[in-house]
Amino acid sequence: MSNPVTPFRNDLFGSRGMDIQSALDYAEVMFNTLSSTDQVAVRTAFGVLINTIDSAVTQSQGPTPLEEALFAIIDKRIAVLQINTQVEINASIDDWMGNNLRDKMMDILANEDIDDDISNWMSNNFDITDYDVDGAIESWMDNNIDDKLHEAVSNLNFTVVAR
Repeated sequence: MSNPVTPFRNDLFGSRGMDIQSALDYAEVMFNTLSSTDQVAVRTAFGVLINTIDSAVTQSQGPTPLEEALFAIIDKRIAVLQINTQVEINASIDDWMGNNLRDKMMDILANEDIDDDISNWMSNNFDITDYDVDGAIESWMDNNIDDKLHEAVSNLNFTVVAR
């Protein structure tokens, strides 16, 4: 947060540090050196300056506790409205789907022959003639038949029974 008074600071003049009352007392001494008419004008201008600085500093410090409380209430209300709005949207979607989706799907499917569609899809995707089954069997046999025969023969047990 930047100080709104800093741009108007002039190091040509002294300061009373953070003691505002001391600075006001010094200004009072200076006012008293002026004529009565000039004192009124300078006091008025000085009062306007002090009030403006107070407003600027107070404003720059952020919201007051009352404003913070109001903001919190507003934020909660907005959150509730957002949740309610989302709930209402979801309910509207559910209602529409419940009331319309089945009918829409039935309209789409009314002109379709589902059995024919399934049959066509199966024919297009699982047609055995699209694959070289004979070649696949021969390749498997070339790569595996010797091992499988040796494994089967090595696991055989013969028992000879003489009577």
